[in-house]
Amino acid sequence: MTRSPLYNLPDAAPEEIADPILAALYGYWSGLRQNGAIPSRGDLDPTDIPQLLPYVILAECYDAGRRIRFRLTGSDIAFVRGADLTGQYLHDRGPMTPYLEHLSEIYRLGAISAEGIYSTFSYDYSEDLGPKQVSRLFLPMAGGAGGPAMLLVGQVRDRSVPTAKPIWLTEPDTITPLALFAIRPDLTRTAEAVSC
Repeated sequence: MTRSPLYNLPDAAPEEIADPILAALYGYWSGLRQNGAIPSRGDLDPTDIPQLLPYVILAECYDAGRRIRFRLTGSDIAFVRGADLTGQYLHDRGPMTPYLEHLSEIYRLGAISAEGIYSTFSYDYSEDLGPKQVSRLFLPMAGGAGGPAMLLVGQVRDRSVPTAKPIWLTEPDTITPLALFAIRPDLTRTAEAVSC
């Protein structure tokens, strides 16, 4: 891995995205690009990815990602009543806790990235409340008609242990990064797209 200028995160090729659902989402997003530009919200057609929609969040980004508003929350993410974030702002979920600070920071990194961010974090609890591991993919999208920039987010939770609550409604005691990198642009693909 080399170092990305994005907050000194390491960067890695898209092939390093370990989760197959998130790798498929990256492939879809990457296929929407034209002439190397990131796709816009208008390019996204949910009927193209019905199998991925349960794992997708669509978010508006304000103030360089410091303020996030959820436009769509997939059914796997909102699997418990009260966890659907659609229409809400990330910081309105409750008091600033270590978990909310952690989540705010990775959303902000995703919002200011050029090619996206991939992360996997381990979450430990004093009780078995939420998922033990969550992988996320943050992909930037241009806002349409002067609207805010957007993020297409994929989120996949560990299913090895039954959970009582989604991670949005828990407060892990320990948060450990297992993978966190900026996605390195595929220069070959960009060069091919520009030359067409």
